[in-house]
Amino acid sequence: MSVVAEHVGAQPPAHLLAAHPLARSADPQEIRDAVNDLTAEHHQLILHDGRRLDGTVNGLRLGELSLVLVAYGAQLTVASPPSGRRALIVFPLGPMLVECGGHSWMATTPFALSSDRPTRMEPDPESGALVGAADVGVLEASVAGILGVPLDGPLALSGDRPLQLAAPDYVTASWVGACRQFDSGLDADPLTVRALSESLLASAVVGLAPHLQLAVRGHQVPGPDYLRQARRYMEQHHTEPLSVEQIAAAVRISPRQLQAVFTEHLGTTPSLLLRNIRLDRAHTLLSERSTAERTTVAAVATGVGFTHLGRFAAYYTQQFGETPSVTLARARG
Repeated sequence: MSVVAEHVGAQPPAHLLAAHPLARSADPQEIRDAVNDLTAEHHQLILHDGRRLDGTVNGLRLGELSLVLVAYGAQLTVASPPSGRRALIVFPLGPMLVECGGHSWMATTPFALSSDRPTRMEPDPESGALVGAADVGVLEASVAGILGVPLDGPLALSGDRPLQLAAPDYVTASWVGACRQFDSGLDADPLTVRALSESLLASAVVGLAPHLQLAVRGHQVPGPDYLRQARRYMEQHHTEPLSVEQIAAAVRISPRQLQAVFTEHLGTTPSLLLRNIRLDRAHTLLSERSTAERTTVAAVATGVGFTHLGRFAAYYTQQFGETPSVTLARARG
């Protein structure tokens, strides 16, 4: 998509990534699409009464990361769905009202979007925000590299409290500083891109560490080998009609022993973990813009291992705060 020639005029000098303009427009859909093309999170814009957009989007891809500056020039609400398998960090460049999971706060420091709950934001009209985006798999690889061991299961940015980043000054300085380097004409050769990408990912892990502790704790205190084997087996075979007895047999323990070790070390049951694995995969598939027109909710549900469409819809809505049909409709645009 290219809207630069038609919509980008004189770029306000205060905006980051001014050397990488993507869109300048009064059309909310064009501004939203310019952001979504890099972040892949399919948010919606809700203009406040009587407001007219004067939007600016700058951005670039940095290896597996995307950096986006967006300023709307008007008061509005950004409604973002659960981020699922995308990791998105928002750097408010002015005061931003944020609502997520029953919490509301005025954000002035970076925070991550929740993987399983929708987020509503009211950014500063003129200053806007910087957004960093990557697949969660990229973040998992960075965490695994720092720990020095492969992860046994997926990471999730979820919880009962706002996902505000630790060490906010350090993380902000890293990301904003990288943007300013590109504005000053930094040569984006492959080595520079790789080094900057890894540096920004490492700083993101520092900021996200408090929210990753529960996930990482399972790797630091992994429990018996058969627990890790059971989790891997469920990840690899979640599309099949698995039972607790089958999972236990696969790792050569009794069903009772499997239930006990899951409760002790993971605080859940094998059945609930398997359901969440399937739901996460369904959310990823329903959110994929490239395949949205060719799939259906029923096809996704059966494809990830659910046999009852009504129960799938109920579980999905409880987990992600919206019905699967809403997620699919948004991906279709």
